[in-house]
Amino acid sequence: MRLLAGILFSLLLLPLHAAVSRGEIGGAKFMIATPEKWQGKLILIAHGYYPEGDKLEADFDETRGFRKELIDQGWGIAQTSYRRNGWIIEDAIADLKALREQVVKEQGKVERCLLIGSSMGGLIGTLSAEGAMNGVDGAVLIGAYLGDSGREQNAFYKTLNYKPRIPILYLTNETELDYPRRYRQQAGPDKTALWEIKRPGHCNVSERERLAGVLALNDWIEGKEMVRERDGTVLPPTRESTARKEGESLVAKVTAVSEGFGNLSTNFVAADLQALGLKPGDKARARCGEKTLDLLVTRYWSEAPEGKGCIYVTPEGWLGIVINGGRAEGALGAKKESEILLEKIP
Repeated sequence: MRLLAGILFSLLLLPLHAAVSRGEIGGAKFMIATPEKWQGKLILIAHGYYPEGDKLEADFDETRGFRKELIDQGWGIAQTSYRRNGWIIEDAIADLKALREQVVKEQGKVERCLLIGSSMGGLIGTLSAEGAMNGVDGAVLIGAYLGDSGREQNAFYKTLNYKPRIPILYLTNETELDYPRRYRQQAGPDKTALWEIKRPGHCNVSERERLAGVLALNDWIEGKEMVRERDGTVLPPTRESTARKEGESLVAKVTAVSEGFGNLSTNFVAADLQALGLKPGDKARARCGEKTLDLLVTRYWSEAPEGKGCIYVTPEGWLGIVINGGRAEGALGAKKESEILLEKIP
């Protein structure tokens, strides 16, 4: 009997498996992932600006990161590509409305709906919170760009009314605090909160920071106390090196290549920089086959000069290799599983 009880308890702790559906509504692709026992809780994802020539894409990995954690806790997650790329605000809101309706059609009534928006998606989320979209109970907005494309610098988007009807939590890197701070000054603190992520960059926010924001927002909606301004930073996990030593150099692999920008994710870790005696401001060299790329060690790729390569520790504790305004993938001729040799430039 004890053994049976132990097995049943273990089964309760297993993560929920997600049911996935994909399709297209009015030219916008969508993906919906819901747990086996959906509780009516939904996360809508509002992505940021994609160049007009990019492929429409709504897919996400439901088996990793904050998405997996939320699905394991009974949340469904849905994302739309929007019907087109570019500076698209009103159409994007319409596509999010259609996506929510699709979830209802497939799964039934939505009891709680949170919107997660990044960059341009942060503006879309703010407008939705102000009433542009019904059926949303709160918004977590990451690196929210609240400006108006084509207007004067620092101008707010023309239709913002600074009267949010639902709670907004802005998760913002230290270098991009201006817009959410000014928005909160006009909107007031009653329905707005700002958590600073103390690292530079744009949407340079970790999976654990996103998850913490969503759970805190949900608690806020439930009536629990919410700290409106605080440090929301979660330090990257300490990862052990798996790099292979070759003389004075280290060798590791490319784990992912971003299709849109050609940035490289690797399984180098912070400890590898330390082992090579590298710190921010130092110079390194990456080699892949016969190709090499000189790199500046930075805290984020935006600290590298235009057209120059850099290497930095991501919020997840891995090392990224990026060319500011270029494609590290092409410069190194690298692809997923390619080996990268990293060395210090004296």
